[in-house]
Amino acid sequence: MGSGEGSGEGSGVVVLGVDGRRGGWAVAVVEGGPDRARVLRWVTLPGQDARPVLDLARRHGATAVGLDVPVGLPAHDWRPVDLLAKRALGRAHARVFLVPPRAVLHQPDYATARARCRDLLAGRGLSAQTWGLRGPVLALDEALAADPGARGLVVETHPELSFAAMTGGVLPSKKTPAGRAARERALAGWAQGPPAPPGDDHLDAAACAWSALRWARWPPGGTARVLVGQEDERGLPMRIVV
Repeated sequence: MGSGEGSGEGSGVVVLGVDGRRGGWAVAVVEGGPDRARVLRWVTLPGQDARPVLDLARRHGATAVGLDVPVGLPAHDWRPVDLLAKRALGRAHARVFLVPPRAVLHQPDYATARARCRDLLAGRGLSAQTWGLRGPVLALDEALAADPGARGLVVETHPELSFAAMTGGVLPSKKTPAGRAARERALAGWAQGPPAPPGDDHLDAAACAWSALRWARWPPGGTARVLVGQEDERGLPMRIVV
């Protein structure tokens, strides 16, 4: 992340970028625009409850919250937006997880969820990795159900797609030194502010903030690219903002 006290574009637009992490949430509070911005704060929130994320956004007067968590869950199939995201990442398609129906994620254990998934998806199974992500997915789903006003604030983002749009190509794995260095360079060319905490979660959060700023710019939708936009059975849009 770049150093200094630059004021971004002077637009006053504040957004949050949020990435789920082990045991909580990694958050970047960012002000500015998609061309120039500054990180106001790096935040780590404990626990999987999504309501503190929404509370933090409102305290900062955020215009949008870009979350690397699925918004909108399907009833009977995989989400089409996840298939589009996989296609966009090409050889790196494994960085996108297919989100199963809501009923699958509400099962009490992995074995039961796999069986339910096969019933609903014509024999197709559920990976252990996807099951392991159910906590933040359901936490956000429940928070949006309980707080309808947050629906206009939250947009789903995906840091791999954000970094690809920011740099013009899919980056190496974030688990490699080259991948982390590429992400740090991309963010340093966009946002000033304090160094990100160790690890890759806050870097991903900052990338989500970049997409959220693209979305937040006037007119609504700004310069963001949006992958599909069907609504789920609760009226939540199943889309990814890039």
